[in-house]
Amino acid sequence: MDNEKTPLEKLEGILKDFWKQKGKASIIAAKHTEFSVEPKIFVGEELNPEILKLLVINYLASTSKQDSGIGNVEATPEKIVIKTKSGKPVLIVRDKKIVESYLSGSLTG
Repeated sequence: MDNEKTPLEKLEGILKDFWKQKGKASIIAAKHTEFSVEPKIFVGEELNPEILKLLVINYLASTSKQDSGIGNVEATPEKIVIKTKSGKPVLIVRDKKIVESYLSGSLTG
């Protein structure tokens, strides 16, 4: 069955599984039925901001403070810049809670 799915559908499936494992997945229990609430993966042509935030947090939780300043992650009290190996910025994180947690070493994925 997986062979019939497009790459985008496969990516959506992987991201939904990731959300169930690491995100704020919630289950609504009714009398004879149970529903799992799943986010919409793409909003228009953009990745859902909540899923993007979860991906970033998990990425940063897997990096070490040694990564900061050597090309992968540049962290300052105002922002975190995630870069490619060649040093090109990919993503800038300005969420104060994420920045403070990363700098203090208490960020968990």
